[in-house]
Amino acid sequence: MATTTGKKIAGLDYDEWLEKTGKEAAPRIKKKYSRSLIAFLDVLGIKKLISDHPGGQEHVAIDKIEEMRRIVEMSVAVLKDRDEFYYLQISDSFVFLCRPTDIVILVELLSTIQTRIIHECNFLLRGAVTVGDAIIREDGKFIIGPAYIQAYQLQENDALYPRIIVDKSAITAITKAKMAIHDYLKEDADKEYFVDYIRVYMAHEELKPADMRIRLKRDSTFDYLKKGYKEYYDKENHNIAQKYGWTMEYYKGLKVWEEE
Repeated sequence: MATTTGKKIAGLDYDEWLEKTGKEAAPRIKKKYSRSLIAFLDVLGIKKLISDHPGGQEHVAIDKIEEMRRIVEMSVAVLKDRDEFYYLQISDSFVFLCRPTDIVILVELLSTIQTRIIHECNFLLRGAVTVGDAIIREDGKFIIGPAYIQAYQLQENDALYPRIIVDKSAITAITKAKMAIHDYLKEDADKEYFVDYIRVYMAHEELKPADMRIRLKRDSTFDYLKKGYKEYYDKENHNIAQKYGWTMEYYKGLKVWEEE
């Protein structure tokens, strides 16, 4: 019998061993990168929540993370029939991978997730989107590649505020999709482009600014942001206070902030 691998097990050629034991050949493992679109999201404040609730109170942090996971799963569920669209959760972070041609779908998904996590869970998040080489295996449970590392580093070092920044490679993907960049992204004062999540969410849900304002007030989002800003400003922790302040200014720019 001709062998196909040259591998031996218990002194037998691999194919012969399979035949004698009745086992099936192990599936071939993909070992080559493919061009992918990757987003890395990190929820801000979860580490503090965990440290503030040690043994005996750990359910507080676990319940909150579970709540966010359900939001992500519900948001991704509408894409369940789409090929090559994956996501995985790593503690308080979420990673998404899809084909570069699905950039608009990804931006709309991220907008829904960011909006709902802020309003329903009262947590800010930041992230980054890039296009590059990566491998994903085991139905989205395992990911590796330079694009994943790039997305993580952009989120960690360049996002700074509670925003999902989009690098040049992802912007190019939007251009190739023949979509208007400013319908999905906003250029910040530091020249970084980020997902204009409230605008995209309002367009998807067909909401006017006044409608969005009602939702924000109903979900106590205004109170959450003002309280967080004041708390950390009074503690002179300006690094965290400015994250709340940045979000407030973003809402004001879209005219969805409460009238004062």
